[in-house]
Amino acid sequence: MERSNDNSFIYAIKFIACLFVITIHAPFPGTFGDVVFALSRFAVPFFFAISGRFLLVKRDGSYAGNTTEIRKFTKDRLIKLLKVTAIVYACYLIFSLCYFLSKGWSFGYWLHDKFNAYETRTFFLFNSGRYIYDESYVFDHLWYLFALIYVYILIIIFAPVLRKWYKWLIVLLLGILFFGEILQTVYPIRPFDISISTWYILRNWLFVGMPFVLMGVVFTDISLKRNNDLGQDKYNEKAKALLPRNLLILAFGCALSVIEKFVLGSKEVYIGSVIIVIALLMISECRINSVNALAYLGKRASSLIYFYHVMIISTLDILSQNGIIPSYTMWQKPILVMVLAILIFGAIPILIDKVRVNEQK
Repeated sequence: MERSNDNSFIYAIKFIACLFVITIHAPFPGTFGDVVFALSRFAVPFFFAISGRFLLVKRDGSYAGNTTEIRKFTKDRLIKLLKVTAIVYACYLIFSLCYFLSKGWSFGYWLHDKFNAYETRTFFLFNSGRYIYDESYVFDHLWYLFALIYVYILIIIFAPVLRKWYKWLIVLLLGILFFGEILQTVYPIRPFDISISTWYILRNWLFVGMPFVLMGVVFTDISLKRNNDLGQDKYNEKAKALLPRNLLILAFGCALSVIEKFVLGSKEVYIGSVIIVIALLMISECRINSVNALAYLGKRASSLIYFYHVMIISTLDILSQNGIIPSYTMWQKPILVMVLAILIFGAIPILIDKVRVNEQK
């Protein structure tokens, strides 16, 4: 099975998924926007699934087979994740504090507004709340990082039973997720005295993070077993032969997501989203060579685009509201954010690298 650092297709899809995430927070208007919204819901589940797919695989090809190895591999990933999360979260805290101070609010007010008891409960239960968003940036996209931390910790704790439980856990947790989305539509209950229609009741570490990470782990186990049974060459040949079928599954998932959007309305994850993720995992085994530029941007910039695109959106809104830059339409906004994100985290670093290489020569 191809490793993550060799799989140009996965890198390309990660880049495309990041652009879809931008359209969630800076949506296109009208029917076109609804279609893009429906398709975009695969993006974050895909990120979770890819994290799971390579969670127990190292770059040298070694694989965690027993409890000790599972814990060791996951701890290594967790340490890296904690470092990244600390840096990204610190950047947003500084951004938020500067925004509040510029509005004339005190440091004490900012501190209490973000870190009071209610927000603490919301954050630790659901990975959301004003801990990770406020008036300065109004989207809680950083929930992904904290949800992934929760999932890694739980995998470390329950490593001895990971492979005994992971398949039925996927079915159970996704079943609860979609049952909850039905309740949102037909009978909105109030768990924890919070409406089930509130986004983070279902979109959190438990009902989205855990099942999709486990889905990636299951996919890796199955792929490695088939690879060992058939041999590398036969496995590759069979994977390529299944490409047309997998592309049809992908197309069906996309169509189903759009249908669900127009029938059920806006949801955090559609059944079609699950099908898209599964199809992309299967296609990733088909040895598709993606466009080099997409793969490079996915490898170099996709994580940074996801982490910081909300800060770009907020900065543009602040500048526009204060008349510093011209106002823009809903059609222009997502394109503008995409262009700036690609320039800042993709194109400019490439130019800097080339300059350094030339200087060394």
